[in-house]
Amino acid sequence: MAGELQEGDASPLPSAAPQVLSSLESDIEEDHRERPLGTEERSRIWRHASVHGVELLDGSYKNYEFARHFHRVTAIGVVDRGAMSSYCRRGNHVLAAGTVLLLNPGEIHAPAPAGTSGWSFRMFYFDDAFFQSIPLPAMQKLRFRQPFVQDRELASTLLQLHHEMEGDGDRLMFETAFVSIFSRLADRYAEAPTQPVQPKPDRTAIRGALEYMEANCARNLTLGELASLSPYSTSHFLRMFRDLMGLTPHAYLTQLRIELATDLLRSGTPLVDIAGLAGFTDQSHFTRKFKRILGVTPGQYALGSQTTVRRAGA
Repeated sequence: MAGELQEGDASPLPSAAPQVLSSLESDIEEDHRERPLGTEERSRIWRHASVHGVELLDGSYKNYEFARHFHRVTAIGVVDRGAMSSYCRRGNHVLAAGTVLLLNPGEIHAPAPAGTSGWSFRMFYFDDAFFQSIPLPAMQKLRFRQPFVQDRELASTLLQLHHEMEGDGDRLMFETAFVSIFSRLADRYAEAPTQPVQPKPDRTAIRGALEYMEANCARNLTLGELASLSPYSTSHFLRMFRDLMGLTPHAYLTQLRIELATDLLRSGTPLVDIAGLAGFTDQSHFTRKFKRILGVTPGQYALGSQTTVRRAGA
């Protein structure tokens, strides 16, 4: 995959901050730009360096009415505040907060206010580079039966991921989330959903991936890279791993990195060096994850381990 490290390179990638796009850089912005926003309205579009082929929109509107338009790519999003109306499939629809938008390429639509209080929505736009970077070949032909659905679990997952992609993030975490989301979309809302035979959970089938993660936990691993070490497709590997280990591959990798960090802390490695050595994007990301798992900051852990060592040697 583009952007992957080679197997012998143990250096983690640098912090992957989002990149806000200008109107000249984004086809999605060009699709939307019809008239100026009002003083109480805002919108922004960005990409995240960790995920190829995805643009994200966060828009809040009161009186703005979009012209009828379509996108050449798959568009998925959620109405996260208020209510909006939208023309789609030769009719007008009123969409309450929590409605999931599933727009096929070429789907003509036109969001507009459904009341006087305004509304906001968050959208993902996936182009071919996304499906090429994440090994989901069946999803490239995915088309949705209906453009708007009520699915509280899916809406919550999409909104959480959208917010997380406003900050730094780990590629494996985002890939895991997208594979889960698209697998759910294929099962529930595809025009011709596939029902593959589910393999029986077998820990030996993912043993190679587990050993590889142990040996390369500081690298910027990808889901496709791990799945290739098993006999399963990417989505089946993710499901199998989660069923057997009780964690997603990203959560398991984070646990391995925390264990590596504790070893480094106990060995006296300078705190400022540990985030990079353990594979975290930056110091703040490392501290948050460390405290969430162990209940103390890395500094507190280091101080406690040093005190224990001094007492043991006294």
